[in-house]
Amino acid sequence: MAKAVLLPPFAAQWFAGREEIVVPGASSVFALVRALDAQAPGFADKAECGAAVAVNGQVIADWSKRLNDADEVLFVPKIAGG
Repeated sequence: MAKAVLLPPFAAQWFAGREEIVVPGASSVFALVRALDAQAPGFADKAECGAAVAVNGQVIADWSKRLNDADEVLFVPKIAGG
């Protein structure tokens, strides 16, 4: 059961303030995002364009990354700058 950790504003906007959500059977980051989107429609689109994703503290770009039951997936809002 992978655990999603959602930093603001994701927790407040999409999950009524819940910052940690355990998702059973999520075999990849993509599957985890789809499961979260089923709970909060529109989250996947927002995550795709507005989130950096880290698995167990390592930032990843490939959402096909396989997940283990003990993995923690962190969703961090991207910050624009110049």
